[in-house]
Amino acid sequence: MESPAWLPRREVKPPPTSTEAGVVADAPPLENSAGNNANSSCSIQAPTILDLVKDSLRNDPRDKSVKHEDREVFFNEYLSELKAAEGKSERDARGKREEHGARVAKTEGKRRTVNGKEQEMESVRVKVRRNEAAASFQALLVETIKDPQASWTESKPRLEKDPQGRATNPDLDPSDIEKLFREHIKMLHERCTNVFKDLLAEVIIAEAAARKAEDGKTVLDSWSTAKRLLKPDPRYNKMPRKERETLWRRYAGEMLRKQKSSPDQKEDRHTDAKNRSSNDSGR
Repeated sequence: MESPAWLPRREVKPPPTSTEAGVVADAPPLENSAGNNANSSCSIQAPTILDLVKDSLRNDPRDKSVKHEDREVFFNEYLSELKAAEGKSERDARGKREEHGARVAKTEGKRRTVNGKEQEMESVRVKVRRNEAAASFQALLVETIKDPQASWTESKPRLEKDPQGRATNPDLDPSDIEKLFREHIKMLHERCTNVFKDLLAEVIIAEAAARKAEDGKTVLDSWSTAKRLLKPDPRYNKMPRKERETLWRRYAGEMLRKQKSSPDQKEDRHTDAKNRSSNDSGR
């Protein structure tokens, strides 16, 4: 088969004569002939893309209508167009992927924002319900628990019988309910303490402290003597028994310190007045 016009032609040599063959046979072998062949300029090279395409185009009349020197130019231009088209396709695909990723991220961001707002609103609603439940339970405590010595164990069943269910509201944790109860008891105790201190200030005054009982004791040095004066007042019974004497002793001790300091102050004032009088006489 005749090679196409644009393929390089190779010179075909006739087979050697017998004499030439004998010369070749008698010639000494070449050293490292395989190496020489491998390193020679005529070594076999891998076919290029154009070489692979030539066989399929060899019999096509359109191939023969193009000049030999233009075929490779057109072929390379065609490859460049293919590569450009492939690059554009890849860029378009990458752009679509990025656009899709951006839409997904935007949608996810909106979803998180909506969920965050819903959670925030739910948190606010829970807080409002809890505050309302706490206020209702505190009102129940004011209505029901008036003794500062009341215990949680004894008071809990009583509070849970409330027909409005203020002690069993699910918006309040059991620990919150007990904490509110103890805060209420603390407030009652502080109130009773202040009231009892007012009673001490009203009853145990200087005149009462100056009076002595039959046994020679006063309201400042005898709890039993002071108790006889305090007990008729209803404020006395509101104060827990074990703390009455403690508060009285604090109050009586403070009054005794004041009484001891008063004579010294009077004596100092008298001495100052006497000194001023002497100075005036000297002038």
